[in-house]
Amino acid sequence: MAGVDAATIEATRRHGAPLARGRRRFRVGARPVEAWLYVVPALLLFGAFELYPILANIIASFESDQGHASAVQYAAAAADPVFWTALRNSVLWVVVSTLLEIAIGFPLALLIEFYIGRGRPLFRTILFLPMVVTPSVIALVFTTIYAPDYGLLSGLFSALGLGDYFPAVLGSQDWATLAVIVVNVWQWCGFFVLLYCVGLAQIDADLLAAAAIDGAEGLARIRHVIWPLLRSTHVSLLVIGTIQALQQFPLIYLMTEGGPADSTQTLATLIFKTGFDENRMSYASAVAVVLFVLALVLVGLEYALASGRLSFRRRQHG
Repeated sequence: MAGVDAATIEATRRHGAPLARGRRRFRVGARPVEAWLYVVPALLLFGAFELYPILANIIASFESDQGHASAVQYAAAAADPVFWTALRNSVLWVVVSTLLEIAIGFPLALLIEFYIGRGRPLFRTILFLPMVVTPSVIALVFTTIYAPDYGLLSGLFSALGLGDYFPAVLGSQDWATLAVIVVNVWQWCGFFVLLYCVGLAQIDADLLAAAAIDGAEGLARIRHVIWPLLRSTHVSLLVIGTIQALQQFPLIYLMTEGGPADSTQTLATLIFKTGFDENRMSYASAVAVVLFVLALVLVGLEYALASGRLSFRRRQHG
C-alpha cells in the first residue's frame, strides 16, 4: 500500500472509506465561519424589520411629553377606562373567535372527509371562499345584513312577528362586539376547516381500522382516536387564531370604528386611534407593547397546555 499514509489507513479501517484529501469533514456541532455567512442575510433582515421596530417601539413607549424617559404612558393607560375596555375585548376576541372557529371547523372537516364521497374539493373551495374576499366587501355586506331598518335580519324578525325585539346590533354596546366577532368567524372558519381536512387526511387508515375492531365507533372514535391524533393541528390553529384575533383591525374599523362609545375598541384599534387620530404616538407605543406581551403570554399558555406542561387537573394524593 505504497503512497498511503498511516492516518488514511486508520480512517479507512474505522469509517469504511478513505478521507478525501483537501476536504474538511463535516462534524455535528461545528460552526465554521462559512456556515454563518449563509445566516447573516436572514439575520440582517430579521434585525432590520423585526427586532429593530420592536425595540424602537419599546423605547418610544417610555417617552413622556417632556422628552425624558418615564413610565407615564403606562400609568396613563392604567388610568384610562377605554384601555381596559380594549384589553377586555381583545381577550374576548381570542376566546370566542378561536373557540367558535374550532367548534365549527372540526365537525365540518369530519363531515367532508368521512361522510362526503364525491365533491370534496368543491365543498372545501366553497368554505374557503370567504378568506379571499376583501374585508371592505365583507364589512359592507354584513353592515347591510345588520341594518335595523332594511337589513336581512331585521326582515327575518319582522316576518316572524318579532320586529320590535330586533336590536340595532352595531349600535348596541352589548351586541356590537359579538356581532363583529361573528363576521370574523364566518370569514376564517373555512381556513380552520381546510387545515383540519389536511390533518384528517394524514391519519393512518390502519389506526382507524384498529380502533373500529376494538369497538371505537362514532363519538368514541372521534374523542379517543381522531381528536388526540390532531394535536399538532389544534395547537397550530390555536396560535393562528389567537394572533389573528389580536391583530384584527379592518372589520372593526369598517363596521363600527370602535364605537358605539368605544365599546368595540380592541388594543389594535386603540393603537390606531391614539397614534394617528389623536397623534399620541408614545401612548400608542405603550398600548402596542401591552398587545405584544399579551400575545406572548397567550401563545405561551397554549403551547404549555398542548405540551402537557400546564395542567388544571387536581393532583391525586395517595
